Amino acid sequence: MSTNMRGLNTFITDIRHCSNKEQEEKRVEKELQKIRGKFTSQKGLAGYQKKKYVWKLLYIYILGYEVDFGQQECAFLINSSKFSEKYTGYVATSILVSEKTHDLFTQVASSIRNDLQSVNEINQSLALTMVGTQAPQELVNALHQDVQKLALTESRSTFHVRKKACACLLRMYRKYQDKFQPSQWAQGISQMFESRHPSLGFMTAATSLLVGTCQLDNPSIFEDCTPKLIKLLHKIAIQKDSPGDYNYYATPAPWLQVKILKALSFFSPPPPSTDSHRQLTECLTKIIKKTEVTKSINKNNVDHGILFEAANLVITYNGAVGMELKNDILKLLGIFISVKEPNLRYLGLETMCKFVKLAGDSLEDHLNTIFKSLRDNDISIRKRALDLLYLISSPNTSQRIVEELLSYAENGADLQIKDDLVLKIAILSEKFADNLYWYIDVVVRMINSSGDFVTEDIWFRIIQIIVGFQKEGNPELQKYAATKLYSQLSMPHVHETLICIGAFIISEYSQMLVEQNKEPQKLFDILNKHYTFSTERSRQMLLNAFIKLASKYPELKDQAIMICQIAGEHFDPDIQQRGIEYFSLLMEDDKLLNQIVVKMPPYSEQVQLNNPLTKRIYGMVLNPKEQKDPTLLNQARIQANQEIAMAEQRLQSKPEQLQKHLSWLKACPYLNQFQGQIALEGVNIMVPPSPDDNNLKSPSISNINEIKLLLTSQIGKIVDKPDDLVVQYKSEINGHLGKISFQFEAKSPIQNLSILVSQTNGMLFNILPVKQGDFPQVMMQVLSYDGNMTLPIASVFYEENGQQKKREFHLPIYTNKFVQPVDMPYDKFTKFFDDFTNNLVNPNYFKLDTFIRNTAPSNIPMSEVLKKAGGLLSVGLNLKAQPFPSLENLQMIWACGQLIIKPPEQNNILNLPIMVVISSLDQTTEFLRVGIRCGGNGEIAKNYLKLIMLYLG
Repeated sequence: MSTNMRGLNTFITDIRHCSNKEQEEKRVEKELQKIRGKFTSQKGLAGYQKKKYVWKLLYIYILGYEVDFGQQECAFLINSSKFSEKYTGYVATSILVSEKTHDLFTQVASSIRNDLQSVNEINQSLALTMVGTQAPQELVNALHQDVQKLALTESRSTFHVRKKACACLLRMYRKYQDKFQPSQWAQGISQMFESRHPSLGFMTAATSLLVGTCQLDNPSIFEDCTPKLIKLLHKIAIQKDSPGDYNYYATPAPWLQVKILKALSFFSPPPPSTDSHRQLTECLTKIIKKTEVTKSINKNNVDHGILFEAANLVITYNGAVGMELKNDILKLLGIFISVKEPNLRYLGLETMCKFVKLAGDSLEDHLNTIFKSLRDNDISIRKRALDLLYLISSPNTSQRIVEELLSYAENGADLQIKDDLVLKIAILSEKFADNLYWYIDVVVRMINSSGDFVTEDIWFRIIQIIVGFQKEGNPELQKYAATKLYSQLSMPHVHETLICIGAFIISEYSQMLVEQNKEPQKLFDILNKHYTFSTERSRQMLLNAFIKLASKYPELKDQAIMICQIAGEHFDPDIQQRGIEYFSLLMEDDKLLNQIVVKMPPYSEQVQLNNPLTKRIYGMVLNPKEQKDPTLLNQARIQANQEIAMAEQRLQSKPEQLQKHLSWLKACPYLNQFQGQIALEGVNIMVPPSPDDNNLKSPSISNINEIKLLLTSQIGKIVDKPDDLVVQYKSEINGHLGKISFQFEAKSPIQNLSILVSQTNGMLFNILPVKQGDFPQVMMQVLSYDGNMTLPIASVFYEENGQQKKREFHLPIYTNKFVQPVDMPYDKFTKFFDDFTNNLVNPNYFKLDTFIRNTAPSNIPMSEVLKKAGGLLSVGLNLKAQPFPSLENLQMIWACGQLIIKPPEQNNILNLPIMVVISSLDQTTEFLRVGIRCGGNGEIAKNYLKLIMLYLG
């Protein structure tokens, strides 16, 4: 084809001879200008010329350049009577024409229908391929009846055309399910498998259509297909009746065999003593018993693919197949999980997970092999081994499995698996704890080794079990737990979660420790020594413990009063409230205190049954491969329902706020000026924070003035109190990584300085060893991993003149610090901004629109206000800010950048887009319009609005 188009050949040659990217771009731009001129010229172009220019556009598009014209010429070539032009039109339309180009598809729908209804096999194939590639809504509405007719009825169409029609119909159905009624297809699909001399390519497409429909609809309507599918499988697998073109390394039609086995798993097994049952048993026996390992990797791959699909079918049919087949599969799986080939080992572990209910205790023979897989280099194999160990746990094996999992957690388990590992240890130790002392030992070891991954629902459950359920708890267990935790908290360094549990248990069952000759003062001291260095969550639990101990032992009351009095002045509102309220209680009569501070009663039976940890296990999301697996479909439906319930709960969490915000925007008198630019419908519309909700203006930030300066700079004083403490600060952040340094100065020399960082949402901090001296220096490394960031808090502990001191201050590390500017032309910026605004369903597009008050004096021109905003976005917030339409006639500032993060579970760095628009209003100078679009996380937009309001609002 291209040999007849000299201009196309010349252009391709020119591109290949370009020595650098700049030369290529100039040559492409020159060609685009030429083609654009030809298409817009008043002189009509011949079909040959249109074809030549369209192929050039296709080549330019394949090179990676944007092609934003010529789509109409592509589509109109479909109307040509010449094959080369029609072919070009179909190929170019399927590649260059966007699905959103609604009018263009409407115009060519009639021509495509004519090709579908013609007797020309090539034209039919071209039309089906193009429609199936995109399945745009206009063509689906216009042509779905024609496509169904071609696929489902035995007409004059060849098997080749019907094969393409099946693929096209499946694509349409997956995209617009409400347009179709699969129950009307039952007879047509059943008749597909009755052809006397069928094309195996057509059979493969028909089986794909059957499987795809069953995955999305009720499979029972296609039950009549079962004997026909078995007959076809028997013909291929046993009789080897397959054309040579469909044999792959001497295996007949392997992909069709896999699809047939998958399709059969949707239907009921054939009744015993029928030809279908005999034929299926013969096929499964041959596949399972006769599959051999050869020297050819390709043959092994296809044979094992069929074998594993046959194993899935045996698992699905359960009692409908003989015990001998189950035993054979189990032996094979035992071999597969021990081989060196990682793909086979993974598939063996995955299939064993599904085989657990059928295998019973026989899988316990493979425990040692599974333990080895738990330490495999491949993370996917480790995850599958962990899942399998969880599923095969029983009263006989649970302690051995839990011990192995604990050992794995203590010896450097991968961070990507540790969250799941901790959850499974917690569930197994509770489920199979015949001896609850063992349960306490397990959870303490688990917290010591993996405390950062022990979530609240896990340690809440631990407390519930110790307290007990129904009428009364277990005093022996409570005594053992209190003694164990007392011993653990006596150590110098204890994990925060263990402090929380220990504070509750020791204070709740302190009398059991006192009976063991532990003095009340000693109990108080054990808890108090962790108070100063604990996080806010731990302090809350410790304050609860102090008031409980004070209510039981009057000699501790004065110490508890002193601690609560200091807590009443804490910056954290929860600690402050507890401190004030507990202080008031302690100052009252002991009788009132004892009436309020009472022993924790046992939990109800409902709490015992409603285990949140089990819900978490069932709520885990299946990967896309598993979602298509018939053996897991039932579980997938359960999980989907749970996710829907969670999503509804999330949607209901702030409906009132969102509704109020949208109502306010719609009623705003300035809305008409920005028609179509403000997001009023769809998902991920963010509610702007109120002035009171802006945590950057919180009164709890003691060093707010310093923070305000350092959020937009790199060096300065972060604490400036010459009479007390001065802290010099310097930062250097590049991409997702940064370095921070501090130098501490006081009136007297500082000794034994240490520092902790808390509230590190979205960031990971690594504190290097402190360089001690009269003016100590601290270096930190910081990494961004999520867009939902808050201002971290630094807690500094030091000695001055022999006196212990503690100071807390916020760090100026926020979302903008990890942002880099992006240079983008205005037309591309507007296109992206509008795409984010008008896309109603994309879960990764977030949008925030509001009007903020202009706080500049009335005599300041709006152009100067916008210039200040541009300076803030450019210099302070690290975006590429530009004026519109010009600096002399300034009406709007638009800015673009990307937040750079590196999630811990991923190896790659993510660049999340940020686009900001700040513009003036025609009607008033009292307000500014702010629009923010971002990807990945809506908190990015809210954080940027908080920054803008901090400096401009």
